[in-house]
Amino acid sequence: MIPPLPWLAIVLWLAVLLLGPISAGESNAKKKDIAQNPHGDSGLCSLCHTSPAGGRETLRFDGKVSQLCASCHDGQSAPREAHAAGFRPGPTIAKRIPPEFPLERGTLTCLSCHDVARSCGAKQQSTVRDRNFLRGDRASDPLMLCFQCHAPESYRPFNPHEQLANGKPKADTCVWCHVSVPDVGAKPGDAGPPALRTKGAGVCRNCHTVAPEHPVRAHMGATLPPEMTWYMSAYELKSQMRLPFERLLEYARTAKRIPRSIPLDEGGQITCYSCHNPHEKDLLPSGNPRSVGAEPKHAANHRVRSRDGAMCVVCHRK
Repeated sequence: MIPPLPWLAIVLWLAVLLLGPISAGESNAKKKDIAQNPHGDSGLCSLCHTSPAGGRETLRFDGKVSQLCASCHDGQSAPREAHAAGFRPGPTIAKRIPPEFPLERGTLTCLSCHDVARSCGAKQQSTVRDRNFLRGDRASDPLMLCFQCHAPESYRPFNPHEQLANGKPKADTCVWCHVSVPDVGAKPGDAGPPALRTKGAGVCRNCHTVAPEHPVRAHMGATLPPEMTWYMSAYELKSQMRLPFERLLEYARTAKRIPRSIPLDEGGQITCYSCHNPHEKDLLPSGNPRSVGAEPKHAANHRVRSRDGAMCVVCHRK
């Protein structure tokens, strides 16, 4: 059984809502033009409505609100909404949803949580008090927005990087990211594909957002040139073989050796777990090159896959 939505995911989703745009991972690597923001701008009504008269009946996309919002909020033109929409909540949650969080024929839409219409009369965006147009009163506790629909007692703190209990792998934690419990004792060459629930960075984005200053834009989705691959292999061998670095590099180049401690995604490209080790320390045997960078459940060095903590030099010459 998949564990409940982690407390961290609720907090991160709320941060996206309350704090505004956060860079959305690899989508920024192929960022397209920023969309015009029609919220609070009476001169841009036509971006959402087919008539200057406004109203729900004139909305574009035949009034399909979630499609209309997603036409800009796709993670590229404008920030992607962190919460799903366009589905019917289950009966338990549906009973909890207050009337001021309206559903559309039983379906949750963007307008269920965002009262976008209240910005339409504003003369300029700066006069809109809450640019996310969130419904409900969150003055006392920001998490109250989530608990308008979700029962607090149904959620518990959950850290998917806490993977050991009494020295044994926690199966229920493994399947948060993997479709089945991997063999932690297998050698990297024998373990086979990691069988992640989603491709690339998708499994990481379940909980994590990426800060704008993160170097992800130049790395995510990049394919390594052969020379960099051989350099990474030579750097990896430094701790195992007492040879001059140029000799190690020559060996890696001749053998076309692939680095073992820096995993790439299914397409052979850089992804989140190429640089960050998601596994708890001691889950993988210390002799396994994939164990490099593993930390306890509370990481101190961002779980970077480097023996000395300096991640850049693992791939790049100084």
